[in-house]
Amino acid sequence: MREFTFVIEYDAGTDPVMDVCIEHPSVLAHSLDGFVTGDRFWRIERISGPEPALEAIETVRFDGTKCGESVTEHDCEAARYHDVLERDEGELVLYTYLEDITRCESIHTLAGKHLPSGLVFETRREGSRHHWRVLMRSDANVGVLYDEIGARLRDGLTFRMGHLRDADGWRRDAFATLSMPDEQRTALEAAVAGGYYETPRETTLDAIADDLSIPRSTLSYRLRRAETTLARRFVGEDGDRWLR
Repeated sequence: MREFTFVIEYDAGTDPVMDVCIEHPSVLAHSLDGFVTGDRFWRIERISGPEPALEAIETVRFDGTKCGESVTEHDCEAARYHDVLERDEGELVLYTYLEDITRCESIHTLAGKHLPSGLVFETRREGSRHHWRVLMRSDANVGVLYDEIGARLRDGLTFRMGHLRDADGWRRDAFATLSMPDEQRTALEAAVAGGYYETPRETTLDAIADDLSIPRSTLSYRLRRAETTLARRFVGEDGDRWLR
């Protein structure tokens, strides 16, 4: 099996889902998509972030008049089905199924036109960037796909090539995606950026807490919770939750 990776960057106002990610930089959305045939595909999407962002993405997904798939000037026409699989504080899991797709120029349909059947897509949305990884049986026509994506992107979208190589790390990455509450992620990012986990330590909990304008005890609690999540996920606990 081979994999092809790339990134599409969006200007504000060019895509309703990406607009939410741009407005809320802490949002992290991972998906696993299966392209069934030229006129249908499914997606399971796990989104973490603040509640207003989750509500906005859910509203977009359930609005049948808004297209969140096309990367060209032509919006996809399709029968759309969406469902909420899980909803918790700071996290949302959505199921999407599209059928009877016509006039659609999404990454799924463009790849399906040139690459062999049986494609699987892993994606990550963060800020203005939508990262793609395509799992495929053969890369014989990847060059054609590359050229077509680059040529057909609508204004405001920018394409950047990643890599083309043997598939690697799908169990580790696509099926073990990490999500945690926004306040824990913020605390962990501040601790890493400040050098708290360096040897010797380059900062203290008091200094990080001051920077974040929270009590030291609150910071300590959030870091412990984040560290517990990381440790359990690393050793495989809760491994059946394959899209985390």
